[in-house]
Amino acid sequence: MKEASTLRKTGQVLAVILLLTFLTACVEGDLKLKIDKDGSGEHTITAGVEEETLSRFGDRAENMMDSVTEELESKGYEVESYKKNGFTGFRAKKHFEDVQEMEVLPVSTGMTEAGVSPAIGDVPVEMTTEGGIFTTTYKVEAALDLSNSGVIGGMQSLVADQLDLTFTLDLPIKPKSHNADRVDGDVLQWDIRADGETNMMVEMVVPNVKNIIIAAVAAIIVLGLVFFLIRKQRRK
Repeated sequence: MKEASTLRKTGQVLAVILLLTFLTACVEGDLKLKIDKDGSGEHTITAGVEEETLSRFGDRAENMMDSVTEELESKGYEVESYKKNGFTGFRAKKHFEDVQEMEVLPVSTGMTEAGVSPAIGDVPVEMTTEGGIFTTTYKVEAALDLSNSGVIGGMQSLVADQLDLTFTLDLPIKPKSHNADRVDGDVLQWDIRADGETNMMVEMVVPNVKNIIIAAVAAIIVLGLVFFLIRKQRRK
């Protein structure tokens, strides 16, 4: 049992070293969530490493990338190769009937066993709802702290300047307020800090269609009644 434990710890150290070496080169990644009006959506994961790094590590680097893409495919993602501006990697997409069933970052089994997988699933998310007659206001706040997540053994501060990580949120309506770093219409994007906490907030006002229709119908009935009474008075 002790030998197994020692080997396991050695494997963890080697995995951390390999990841750290990987991250001494520039790495870019984006997690994108597109939400439709019916609550369905699409999750897209884009990850790229400098081509020079991949060529330097040869088969070892390719095997690591292949392992990640195979695991994503096993979870229902459609994976395609990705090349842009000297980076090479993959882009994985999956459609969800209900975005609440989606994992923000599908955890890799191999990475978990190595003890270097990020605890993305433990991100604290707070949602508040304020109901009104004609609208409902939703406010979502989240705090993502990679420095305490276990990613590459907690050594993010050493390689943070080499990481370009973003989270993109494509909403069905224009948000009322947000703290995104960039915005393009209904699309918000946050820069994810590798060596600290990233706070994300978005507030949306959604029309209560049912109440609006009821109010409109009631208004039409009232107007019709007023018109009928006025016409009746004129006849007298």
